Amino acid sequence: MFAGPEVFQQGFDVCVVGAGPVGIAVALELSRRGMRALLIEAGPKQSKRPERNETGFDIGEDLHHAADQVTSATGLGGTSERWGGQCVELDDIDFEARDYVTDSGWPISHDKISPFYQRARALLSSNVASERLEPESETDFPISRESWTRIRNTARANRAELASSENLFVALDARVKALAFDPVEGRLNSISVACRGGAYKVRADHYVLACGGRGNTRLLLNLQVAFPQLFGGSDGPLGRFYMGHIAGQIAQIEFATKEYAERYLFKRTSTGTFVCNRFQPGPKLQRALELPNIAFWPTNRRAAFGEADAALSLLYLWNSRKAVVHKATWSEADRSRYHNVLRNILRNPLGTTFSALDLLRQKYGAAEPYLVLRRPDMRYGLRYHGEQIPSSSNRAYLKPEQDADGQFKLEVSFRYLPQDIGGTLQAHLALDRWLKERKIGKLVFDTAPENLEEHIDSQAKDGYHQIGLTKMGVDRKHAVVNHNCRVIDIANLYIAGSSVFPTSGQANPTLPAVAFAVRLAEHLVTEIRRQSTPAAFSMSSRLEPQMASPLSVPRSIC
Repeated sequence: MFAGPEVFQQGFDVCVVGAGPVGIAVALELSRRGMRALLIEAGPKQSKRPERNETGFDIGEDLHHAADQVTSATGLGGTSERWGGQCVELDDIDFEARDYVTDSGWPISHDKISPFYQRARALLSSNVASERLEPESETDFPISRESWTRIRNTARANRAELASSENLFVALDARVKALAFDPVEGRLNSISVACRGGAYKVRADHYVLACGGRGNTRLLLNLQVAFPQLFGGSDGPLGRFYMGHIAGQIAQIEFATKEYAERYLFKRTSTGTFVCNRFQPGPKLQRALELPNIAFWPTNRRAAFGEADAALSLLYLWNSRKAVVHKATWSEADRSRYHNVLRNILRNPLGTTFSALDLLRQKYGAAEPYLVLRRPDMRYGLRYHGEQIPSSSNRAYLKPEQDADGQFKLEVSFRYLPQDIGGTLQAHLALDRWLKERKIGKLVFDTAPENLEEHIDSQAKDGYHQIGLTKMGVDRKHAVVNHNCRVIDIANLYIAGSSVFPTSGQANPTLPAVAFAVRLAEHLVTEIRRQSTPAAFSMSSRLEPQMASPLSVPRSIC
């Protein structure tokens, strides 16, 4: 149920900070099991993109990282308001230590998470009977599958329960200012909250941070300013290994037959959820070629725009409608393509009219997640979404600038490694060979072979998938949380979200992150029902508070 600031006078079993998909999942799963849970959200009931001065990040646009206003959101539902809706499971190989992927290997195996996928799908309105495909006969590119949510905003998908649950209290417009840590007990005593002009203390037995990767990291880094020995110290893992994914399109796929093409296009299941098959290199091939985990699927994006095809031209205009506003940032190739599609439309007004009607029917009648026109020439754009290799130099750190609450703001350093670029190209070449050997089709690359790596690098950009910043592991020198997502240095604090993932894999992280959230809620229920608080974390030496002055952030933090 929704509550005002008076709710902060109460005590709770668990306080969850952040009402995006992950925070909502933790809170709902706890309330369903009789736990008193408080869900705190900094924004209003309607999710919105924050203004520049409303965040604690001030992360501007650069070559490889999108601006903070684009990659974050405040309000109930968080970034799920703008999420594409893809639900993809992680793979077994993601959890394994691979000698060609530095800092790979999780402290748990995939079978510890897979039992929670179905409950995660229900929370995300992506119910399917089963996403697990039967193993194929030995092949380098077995089919993998993604499903899509019917309602993308997680708050909207669960709004009735959020409003009516007797065990769950939702406090909106409540911004967390600081974490109150007791170094003797090794626990959080409370968190400070600003809500509707007032200042409050929230007290709970357990706390869960679900503020997104950068939000979680910023709160912990600010706590580390006061207690420098926390989280492995200034050279520890907190804020490092910042990852997302590498994505884009450098080729088209030309299928040999219509039947092959249909195998990889949208299908609706008996539950009303859409699914789509994808190409993905199998574990054996990944290891043999030292490939990152990556997946490919056909789209109409940038497919055959040189033809006088009214339908594709209209689809291009629809997909690029937002970019048209920012023509100043277009390249010469963008302008040429735009003028070409306009000519295609004007050349055939009657055909354009019929194509527009067909697009409307497909968009609002078939209601596919996004428009994919069936092509008579069986040629489609080929999108890829691949793993980014962990690197300790990719990181988030505090800068000597404070917000209105006196908390230091966050900055990031984020780049792709040559291994990310080269591995993506090698995966394409391997897929092209396999398609030709099986007579399924072939790839038609957008540019000359010597320019492909530059083409991949020019599209490589993230900041949406905030992975690795509070990574999971077995000790405080190399990890921030343990296998149960509990902060190693703080006995009653947990992190929920993809920032705990040691590697990014090929999957959009939303479904796996929600599965981890369901697992975390189950763990917390078990802990609470033991009717005893976790044993206080015993530090090797007492952590004395060393408060920095507003103009002096420790150099090791910056």
